[in-house]
Formats: sequence, structure tokens, C-alpha cells
Amino acid sequence: GDGCGHTLLTPHSGTLSSKNYPGTYPNHTTCRWWLRTPPGTSLLLAFGDIDLEPSENCSRSSLLLEDPQTGNSYGPYCRNTVPTTQLMGTNSSTMTILFNSTSHRSGRGLLLSYATSQHPGTHYNQEHVRWEQALTPPLTLCFSVYCPAGCRDIDGDIWGNPSQGYRDTSVLCKAAVHAGVMADELGGQVTLSREKGITLYESAFANGLHSKRGSLSEKRLIFHKVGGPRLPACYFLLPACGDVLEVAAFNTSSWWHEVDALGQDRAWVAERAALGTAGHSWATEPGSEGAWLELDLGTRRNITGIITTGSSEQYDYYVTSYRVFSSRDGKNWRPYRGASGQEDKVFEGNTNSHEEVSNAFIPPIVARYIR
Repeated sequence: GDGCGHTLLTPHSGTLSSKNYPGTYPNHTTCRWWLRTPPGTSLLLAFGDIDLEPSENCSRSSLLLEDPQTGNSYGPYCRNTVPTTQLMGTNSSTMTILFNSTSHRSGRGLLLSYATSQHPGTHYNQEHVRWEQALTPPLTLCFSVYCPAGCRDIDGDIWGNPSQGYRDTSVLCKAAVHAGVMADELGGQVTLSREKGITLYESAFANGLHSKRGSLSEKRLIFHKVGGPRLPACYFLLPACGDVLEVAAFNTSSWWHEVDALGQDRAWVAERAALGTAGHSWATEPGSEGAWLELDLGTRRNITGIITTGSSEQYDYYVTSYRVFSSRDGKNWRPYRGASGQEDKVFEGNTNSHEEVSNAFIPPIVARYIR
């Protein structure tokens, strides 16, 4: 309907909001969402925000929940009639959520998320009922929280980056997407620790999100990439995928043989694509289409992400978007489709020639060759 805002619904979790949230929702609109989780599971609903203009019987604006399996209904809700708890457990795997508005003056609208009661390792507690809006984690050394799908595009800021950590006032689950520990399309369990803050948090563009440059904070959030079986104690956790993989050989569809104004040759060959190479980088032959760069890792490896940057020597060159293909034998290539698995994933690249941009592979790629 015309009252639907940011919406991402998956079989195990999701996030939805009214149009314009957290700005004032429009007049005379409606939106109906139908939630359905796998048979044998039950829905858990987290009310992040319900700010609908108050009226008698919520007649001006309302939120109504209906369970088609049992015939039960919940609501209508508005500002003067809100749910008695921010976390609602149901005995059903389906739910219809109806939002209506008539003429009104104020109100942010609604923000709601859901997950299943039987999701492995899920933690639902009162400190995290607003999963995607969680700002202040509990005062423990290390903890785990479930983040629903759809956190990337909600309102709120993050400060910091995956290597430094994040200012503890950052929107927690949005920061998890930025850090590359969770796929926004699916949501999932994230593990993090709360450690001593730092003087300055540097901004970064990663996994399609911009973080901000932030000042001193008392605490910071560090997300842990955990590989293998679940570890019994948080203090044993170590980032599982922090190593830079060595490239045995580079190959490319073409490269630029430049002759500058003084008649000097400059070769923008494939080997210059290695991150951190001084001077000019790799560049394709001008005018070429379907260009690709191939990396041979020498043996089959577990590849968890990629970092790109541009070439600023005399030029402002950078790649704005790209797709990734992988191969185990260098002959048969498979496109990377990410967590959804439906279509080839297009990664957001650089917006300038000097900053580094990271993108995570969730799930990781197991291959020898990458294009």
C-alpha cells in the first residue's frame, strides 16, 4: 500500500516501517504486511517505535495485528494505546499487520521487527527488544544479540569502522552490517565485546554503508568474526578472518599502455592491482568493455571479503561497482550471489580515488581464482 516504508521480510526475520519513518507519516494511507515463518516456528515481534497521533479508539491512525491461524487480534494501537510489552511472543507462524492513517498533524509512525522463537542461539531479552535500534548494550565484557534482516537502511548513525571498532552510541545492528559480520538480507546472531573507548573514530565506507567520524567515547563496540564451532567463553574469541591473502599471479582482460606528454611509456599492468602498490595502479585499455581482473591465490582459500581503492597519481581513477566470479580450476566460473542467492550481487565500490572500501562475502567464497 501507499503507507509502506522501509520493508525487508525474510522467512526468519525482518524489519518494517511506515512511510517516511522517522519523519511524519502521510495522511490517508494504508499498508498491509503479511508475515509468515516456517511451519513449527512461532513469531516474536519487537515494537521499536509506535508514534501514531492519539485519538479515541485510535480512529485517526492505527496499528492492528491479526493472527489468521487462531483468529486473535491485537490492537488497535496508537500513541495513547500502546502494546503492554515491547516484545510480543505469539503461538503462530503467520501474522497480518495493518497500518492506517487519516488526517493527522504529527507522529513518526511505526518501526517493527520480527524473528522466530526457534532461531538457533537467538537471545531475546529486555536489553535488546529494539534489535535494530539498540544503542546501549549491557555492561558486560562480551555478549551476543540477534539482529533481524533489514537493519542497513533504518534511521540512525554509526561512528567508526571494522578495524577500530565503533562508538558505543552507534546503532548496533546497523554497525554489524557495516562491519561485515552479518548479511542485511538475512539478519543473524552477532557477537561483540564492549571495550575501552578511543580518542577518535575514523569514518569508512564498507558493505554499502557510510560511517561517521566520531569523537572520544568511554566505550566502543568490537564485532567478532567467529569461525568454526561456537566457543564457550567470550574472552577466547579472536577475529577469524583478519589475514590478507597473498596473490600468486595477476591476469586481466586488458591493460593500458600509456604514453605521456613527454613520450615516456607507463604500463598500467595487472600486477599493479595489488593493494598498497606505490604509484599508478592497474587500468584497463581505454574503450574496452567487459573488463576483468583475475587473482590466482595459488591454492584453494577461504575468502571473506575484498578491499578496493583507486589510483590518484595524476588521475582520479576508481571503480564504482563490480561483480565477483570465482573458480577452483581457472576454467569454470561461478558468479557470487551473496546471502539471497537469487541474482548476481553488485558490490558498491569507491566514490573517490584515495579511500579504501571493504565489502564482506557472506557466505565466504572457497576458491583459488577470483575475478
